[in-house]
Amino acid sequence: MLRDSRGLTVSTSSTQALAAYENGLRAVLSFTGDPLAPLDQAIAADPAFAGAYVAKALALITAYERRFAKMAIATLDAGKRAIDKGTDRERALAAAARRLAEDDWHGGVAAIEDVLVANPRDILALQVGHLFDFVRGDALNLRNRVTRVLPHWSANDPEFAYVLGMHAFGLEECNQYPEAEDTGLRALELQPLDSWAVHAVTHVMEMQGRIEEGIQFLETRQEQWAPADNAFQFHNWWHLALFNVDQGNFARALAIHDDHLAGALEMAMSRVDATAMLWRLKLEGVEIGDRMESVADSWEKDLGTEAGYAAFNDFHGVLSFAATGRKTAIKQAREELQSSLGAASSNADMARFVGRPASEAAIAYSEERFADAVDLLRATRDISARFGGSHAQRDILTLTLIDAATRAGQLELARHYTQERLVSKPTALWGRRLFERTKPKKQAA
Repeated sequence: MLRDSRGLTVSTSSTQALAAYENGLRAVLSFTGDPLAPLDQAIAADPAFAGAYVAKALALITAYERRFAKMAIATLDAGKRAIDKGTDRERALAAAARRLAEDDWHGGVAAIEDVLVANPRDILALQVGHLFDFVRGDALNLRNRVTRVLPHWSANDPEFAYVLGMHAFGLEECNQYPEAEDTGLRALELQPLDSWAVHAVTHVMEMQGRIEEGIQFLETRQEQWAPADNAFQFHNWWHLALFNVDQGNFARALAIHDDHLAGALEMAMSRVDATAMLWRLKLEGVEIGDRMESVADSWEKDLGTEAGYAAFNDFHGVLSFAATGRKTAIKQAREELQSSLGAASSNADMARFVGRPASEAAIAYSEERFADAVDLLRATRDISARFGGSHAQRDILTLTLIDAATRAGQLELARHYTQERLVSKPTALWGRRLFERTKPKKQAA
């Protein structure tokens, strides 16, 4: 057996297989290139290399779609003989991967943590745990899972920048903005191509309302975070568009959507960004043409296979159906959401407490039942972390709540929620626009 670059024992004696495996891990960490190809090369070089099967399964699972979870299970099944003879760490990580792939996200993450207790330098376990903390809305462990292993890493480690990038995002989601920014910038000093660290610093600027600074930060680093083979670039483009919406640069936001989001609708994660951007623009009264139709098409084609798997995704699908008046798709989405409540999965509670009521709020809003939308969103938004996503992403609930309250004539309530934005982002223009809309209209003499 050999040791990988982090000193962990792996179940292969093939230097060729290990080199391919390391290439796959680098692709996973950096979101750059196709991680599956080098991991398949590792398996081909040594079919008895358990770690390569496990890494491939975990790479698939982090796409957060049922189709990829099924592929992950197939990968684990194909590698069962190798995994059964693998190291203790590889077997434990395979068991965690299977739980994640079988929709037991909470149990899978707990198993990941057990791997990290014994192997704090397992960078793949750390990243997968971190990403599932994100989709489960567990901000505390988004930060603390990384904090617990930090003493085992140093600037001498090639992957240290990625560990810092993860820590930065966890700090940001725990509202530790100065610490998050400092940590993210340190990560970028070590590895300028770390798009997750770029993402963490961008979130800090978004949450503090440093809009112009955020635009400059992303635009000056664009070559680093937006190479053609970066699978995460679409989300950082979304953040750049979001900054522009705040400034009232709606044409620029639409151009970013058209150039970088509209053509990336095959993956649910990028559909979420396209949906969320267009919905926000609609709330701002921007004419978006038929752009939401293609987004809704992409959600609708997968309704029968993906709905009920991830409540956060389902909610954004319903947003697109509500915005385009697709009653048949709305009916099917409702049925799938209802069915998911009885499943033995981590998603069931996410759907029950947030996904379904938030989706019903979107439907009510689209049907101009604004008071109903207000009631649903008020009951949901403060517990919305339960269905995952970031503060910035879940802000769509508050924006919709304020607009629905304004349209329902509940101006005092709309102002009440707008005050949060004015206090946390005092220099940002979006909050000021919202506040102006909540002012009572002067009566004609």
